[in-house]
Amino acid sequence: MGCVASTESASYNEDEQDPFLQSKKANAAIEKRLQLEKQREKNEVKLLLLGAGESGKSTVLKQMKLLHQNGFTHQERKQYAQVIWADAIQSMRILIIQARKLGIPLDCDKPNLPLATFKQIILRAKVLDHIDTSVAGGNSFLNDYVLKYSERSETKRRIQSTGSTAANWDLTTENNKENVNSGELNIEELSEGLKGPSIRPGVSAINSSVLDRGSENITRENIAEAITELWNNDIGIKQCFLRSNEFQLEGSASYYFENIHNFANPNYSCSNDDILKGRIKTTGITETNFNIGSSKFKVLDAGGQRSERRKWIHCFQDITTVLFVLAVSEYDQMLFEDERVNRMHEAIMLFDSLCNSKWFINIPFILFLNKVDLFEQKIRISPIKKYFPEYQGKSDDVSQGLKYFEDIFMSLNRTNKPIYVHRTCATDTQSMKFVLTAVTDMIIQKNLKNSGLL
Repeated sequence: MGCVASTESASYNEDEQDPFLQSKKANAAIEKRLQLEKQREKNEVKLLLLGAGESGKSTVLKQMKLLHQNGFTHQERKQYAQVIWADAIQSMRILIIQARKLGIPLDCDKPNLPLATFKQIILRAKVLDHIDTSVAGGNSFLNDYVLKYSERSETKRRIQSTGSTAANWDLTTENNKENVNSGELNIEELSEGLKGPSIRPGVSAINSSVLDRGSENITRENIAEAITELWNNDIGIKQCFLRSNEFQLEGSASYYFENIHNFANPNYSCSNDDILKGRIKTTGITETNFNIGSSKFKVLDAGGQRSERRKWIHCFQDITTVLFVLAVSEYDQMLFEDERVNRMHEAIMLFDSLCNSKWFINIPFILFLNKVDLFEQKIRISPIKKYFPEYQGKSDDVSQGLKYFEDIFMSLNRTNKPIYVHRTCATDTQSMKFVLTAVTDMIIQKNLKNSGLL
């Protein structure tokens, strides 16, 4: 028996030392890994979120986080609290200044009324003295803050804009490899943003030296009270707000004002609704991974403003589905980056260039007609026909209005690809849960079918 065992052992050792057998085993192991990787890739879905700036792409992504992850981190909740607080102050300041530009009389301009004191508080407050910029996002937040509120940067935005809707997706990739930092502001411009409000000459009756006096004595509680009083009691502020399509104002400004005492608390941690209403501008491409059933979702969210679109081409390859988000309520508004261009016109041209690009010739598109809640409110006071003269529907008919814009976008498709349309309110968690579940199920089924797994 001992001899037999010895013979078997020797044979085993010879196999171990045989280069051919070793190579064969190694090749088999590599082949197995490749098959597993191929199988994993078949189960992976790459969803690309595209659309013009402020269309609601990132809010859709937030809803996916609530649905398929554990929601938002403590750090995110603290960050949004700081950003929203800053935006709330600036939004009220913008209403005061724009009312004068539009010739809307303000009760707070009457020196004999208590509201005049609250106006002074808002105009004197230095926003960055009342927030923790490190929690708000550091240099990234400061850059975004200046871009939104500095008049000097308003001119710079227009100059740095591509001047066109797209970045010529179908030219060579090299032509699109531009410096991703070209849209950033320098330190001098950041310093300008730290000084306080930007008032156009002739617009404000308040002398800049008056704005600076006593600002160090203003507290968060003072600011919150001032915003509440002006929002609730100054008729001119409300009238100006109703005309906010004529200038740049945060879309959730009214929500900020109505909840301002929460955000005034420096230790406040944002609720889910707060974060869904809040906005931190997306720059570059963010990648978020979800596990949905047995499939892995990789969601790419791209910044929508013109200066960001030159970066899009870097994530065009191997896309499963494109989800284009359209803010249907913005038919009467102008671009943040170029106030000569209507936002809906921009979205139409952008969708056209993407839908018919060689990059997505066989890629299905999902179109979200987003912000339908705001659209329903707006068409009663802002007729579609004023901005789209060819519109023949009733001025206050929500269904006809939505169908009109849906038909425009569907008519742009010059390929055989399917386009699936959903009407959405990205800030409404319950409705978005239903829509996103239907969308993800559809994408998974089509991906499995195309991969031969179904």
